[in-house]
Amino acid sequence: MDRSTDSSEPLHTQVATRLRQEVRQGVYHTGQRLPAEVDLARQLGVSRGTVRQALTALLNEGLLNTVPGRGTFVSNGFGQRAAGLIGMILPSVVRARNPELIDGAEHVLREAGYSVVLGISGDDRWLEAEQMQRIIGQGASGLIVYTVDGALDVPALRRLVERGFPLVLIDRFIPDLAVDAVTMDNVGGGFLAVQHLAELGYRRIGYVGTDNVGTSSIVERMAGYRWALGQYGLQYDADLVCTDVWRLLAWPPREPDKEQHNAQVLQAFLDRVDRPDAIFVCNDYVAFQVVQVAEALGLRIPDDLALVGFDNVAYTDYFGLPLTTVEQHRHEIGATAASVLLERIAGRRTQQNRVVIA
Repeated sequence: MDRSTDSSEPLHTQVATRLRQEVRQGVYHTGQRLPAEVDLARQLGVSRGTVRQALTALLNEGLLNTVPGRGTFVSNGFGQRAAGLIGMILPSVVRARNPELIDGAEHVLREAGYSVVLGISGDDRWLEAEQMQRIIGQGASGLIVYTVDGALDVPALRRLVERGFPLVLIDRFIPDLAVDAVTMDNVGGGFLAVQHLAELGYRRIGYVGTDNVGTSSIVERMAGYRWALGQYGLQYDADLVCTDVWRLLAWPPREPDKEQHNAQVLQAFLDRVDRPDAIFVCNDYVAFQVVQVAEALGLRIPDDLALVGFDNVAYTDYFGLPLTTVEQHRHEIGATAASVLLERIAGRRTQQNRVVIA
């Protein structure tokens, strides 16, 4: 390969560009098998690893496909993946602050010449898998997925990872799935919440969280809570912790059964002599319900009970009562996820990693 001109592009990107041009010029035609990696490396004067990275990028574009035991071929119908199409799967479009995720991702992708197609999972694992397949079937080059809460084994995502399909998770990650993810610094956020309360002089600092205790964001916020307690010389006390609250997906709550269950759980937690004098709450929706129950018990916020929430939803002024809360940089999370996905599609990212937005 002619490398006489100075180029700041990585060598594997130059190889991918050359192969792409050769396909378009008819050097390799539709359905034709490419030479083996070792032969391409010899022809181009580069390492086999460089050729492999270039081929991976072209596979991700849909220009090439592999047949196990036979080799790598030019795809039938050049560009089976629609040029410039990226899918984004979320539980809801209208849920608080999700529009910021979409806006952040769309801005970066638009600048790169891509369009975004949305899929709504409705917090349903089956529908999430269906939406992913629908968008991939439309020819998407990659997916950004805000995965449904729940089981940590997600077969639909695992199959995409095994195929090498470009994929980035946002908001949460799955510990044993080797895939890129962009999340909030949940540990640091939990630490800051408790630090704020401790520096105000509170010593009996509790935690109220939802019962999805295996979800990565919840696990990490709880870890931040415990870390801060230790840093401020406060003993962890299980009696100051409540993780029996069911997830609320909107405020005001739209699910009476959940609202009633949570009210009963929180009343039992707060209506006792040895209750916490301050609480870090895992998210703002639950914090609103803590305020509601506390007021019904005659507790004044923050005089009798101080609170810090998490997420900074748009209406944290609860009935005239401002709520201290940890900010989530949702726009930045969306934009970063889009940038990571573009790098993955272009073959410039070879190792899966997690990007944490502080």
